[in-house]
Amino acid sequence: MKKIFVGKITGAFGIKGELKVLSHFEIPEKVFLKDQLLYLNNEEHLITKVRYHKNKYLIEIDNLNDINLVNQYRNCDIYIDYNKLNLKEDEYLYEELINLNVYNENKLIGQVTEVINDNKDNILIKVNNQFYIPLKSNYIAQIKIKENKIIGKNLEELIL
Repeated sequence: MKKIFVGKITGAFGIKGELKVLSHFEIPEKVFLKDQLLYLNNEEHLITKVRYHKNKYLIEIDNLNDINLVNQYRNCDIYIDYNKLNLKEDEYLYEELINLNVYNENKLIGQVTEVINDNKDNILIKVNNQFYIPLKSNYIAQIKIKENKIIGKNLEELIL
């Protein structure tokens, strides 16, 4: 099983055992769902209630509805089984882009060495530690994870 980091519990919310979750995960709607399995301290837990409040997810796990039962999870990292994300063929995680070969049309121009997310819909892929390509449809024609490649377009202005 491949575990993926999806967030951190920052504390409890109220006295009924809800946990505040800070997450910058790129597809939180696939993670923070009722009946989703999470891993805290390498232990499996089930989300029994979830809501979004003031830029954080509030979750209840294992029907624990008392603050005294959940305080032990403060500052815990949250992981999910990659396979539980149920990604569609055209969906991927940013970390899966690392080491993909990047082509400008048919010419290999390098490999993705880093993915930068400023959490404001500005995603950049760094190629060969030299230049950045915005992860936008006007620069990226296709991403083929299984074929280990990204096919770019209109990249001339970015790689001069």
